[in-house]
Amino acid sequence: MIDQLLQDNGLLRKQIPIGSQSLFRAISDALYFTTSQHAQISQMLVQYLEKQIALNLIPQSLSILKTNQALRNDYCKQPSFSSFDQINLQLTSMMFRVKINLYYIQDNRLMCRVYNDHHLRMIELCRDDNNHYDCVYSKEFIQNATLVQQLIYEQINSIIGLKTDVPKIFKNIEQDIWMNEKVFSDVRSTKKIRSNSEHKKDQQDLLLSELENIQKKQHEEDSTEVQISNLKSNPPGLDNSSIRTNQSSTTPSNKPVILEVPTTRETGKLKFFDEQKSYGFIVLDSDNSDVFVHLDDLQRAGITKEDLRKLGSCFRSQTQVNHYGRGNEKPPSFSFQLMTYVGKYNRSRKAVDLKLINEL
Repeated sequence: MIDQLLQDNGLLRKQIPIGSQSLFRAISDALYFTTSQHAQISQMLVQYLEKQIALNLIPQSLSILKTNQALRNDYCKQPSFSSFDQINLQLTSMMFRVKINLYYIQDNRLMCRVYNDHHLRMIELCRDDNNHYDCVYSKEFIQNATLVQQLIYEQINSIIGLKTDVPKIFKNIEQDIWMNEKVFSDVRSTKKIRSNSEHKKDQQDLLLSELENIQKKQHEEDSTEVQISNLKSNPPGLDNSSIRTNQSSTTPSNKPVILEVPTTRETGKLKFFDEQKSYGFIVLDSDNSDVFVHLDDLQRAGITKEDLRKLGSCFRSQTQVNHYGRGNEKPPSFSFQLMTYVGKYNRSRKAVDLKLINEL
């Protein structure tokens, strides 16, 4: 009768083996999903009670255990006595901070007694007319547990290669940790649910893959990148052969990407030149900022390394960092185009199409 009343309320009963420890076994299953912790829970409740009494934190509903020493001694010796069930439920709710719903039959009606309803976490139990306790779960929980259990069985079979019935083996090891067969769905229907779920997932993965391919193809058709072919040997902004438009490549390139080559010209003086690295910097006359310049661009302007060695303090060699030469020469001045590009790491500026203003 209790099963039908529970089902009418969307609940199912998980049967616990009959015995004097049914309450602690049901609590263990509700808390840990196994009945094997029932002995530890009973010991924990006794210790918790003694601690609460020592700290004078015992609630009014259990105050009799504080004033009646004989009753407290009996409880500590045999907490599983049925006469202590209400005490055990109250202590369990306090110690584990859970709300307990206890279902029972009274006058052919399903009744529910609640212990500490202010706790957020909840466990549900039921008691029959013989004072036997079972666990109570929602129908959705049982269905999910059935599917998970079957998946675990299949994984164990695939790992250890058993050809026997794995659920039967585990039931023989510990009968009380498995749900009643009435609660579980048929294995074949569980496999069907799983296969349908896997098929639906495969279809979703296929659709996502096709969508990614379409987006990638569209990106390849629409993307246009202007890149420099060789920054050192053929500077952009001067020779059109050094600039190419790539409409098909979507892979990132190590070559710099030109952002801007203005038609206006700037002027500036050579700040220094490093012979080993074959580059230097020019100081703009307009704002005194530094602009990168390469040896190739200087050579196109008619300046060789021999000319640079005469510059004194603004020339750096492998053997001497600076002050190479007499040090009293005037640095050369140039007019040039200021190219903006994205280099290997960040946005940079480079002097191209240099023209020497003063003689060396």
